Amino acid sequence: MLLLRHLSNKEERMGSSFQSAGVCLLGCLFLLPLLIGNGAGTPPTSAETTSMQKPATLPSMQRTTPLEAEVKAEIPLRLMIPSIQVDAPIETVTTTAEGNLATPIQHPWDDAGWYSPGTLPGQMGSAVIDGHLNRPGGAPAVFWNLKQLRIGDAVLVFTSTGITHHFHITRVAAYQPQDAPMEEIFGNTNGRYLNLITCAGVWVASQGQTTQRLIVFATFDS
Repeated sequence: MLLLRHLSNKEERMGSSFQSAGVCLLGCLFLLPLLIGNGAGTPPTSAETTSMQKPATLPSMQRTTPLEAEVKAEIPLRLMIPSIQVDAPIETVTTTAEGNLATPIQHPWDDAGWYSPGTLPGQMGSAVIDGHLNRPGGAPAVFWNLKQLRIGDAVLVFTSTGITHHFHITRVAAYQPQDAPMEEIFGNTNGRYLNLITCAGVWVASQGQTTQRLIVFATFDS
């Protein structure tokens, strides 16, 4: 799974450390320092979740929405990426008891997870949605084809208020966990962004993570 370490300090509420989803389970989620750990390697035999080894502090990221009632009124419910045939329910995720970014639990392999302590899709700032790369045994999960996205491809987020937010892909990049641009992924407040995270590279059993994290950067259209 993609785990993100949660820091209690308000200015660090987006702090994080990503966890590996035991071999490709999560499929490339970011560990944020290690960006999530499920890669395209051989998955474990169960849906185990392991925490990232290196916690990293994420930049300060606060919602621009002023009222909690407003936040609850427009939550993301569905993610569509037409070019790779993704049409997935979005679960709201926060952090695990260990302080890591959680991944979907209702339907782990088919759902995407929106990090609710962060930015709402469509709001100023960087919204983050994670998803598994594959399932136990290696079968494709929700973000299996994320690496096939190209600049300009559309990403749609449907909300509980009936609004559809449109984004377009601006960059697709894989990073070594320690080299992931945390500020850009979680803390860029210069516009309205949506960043998708999953695992990439080779699964390294001895480290409990994949060698890379795949990040898809998208910018708001309407």
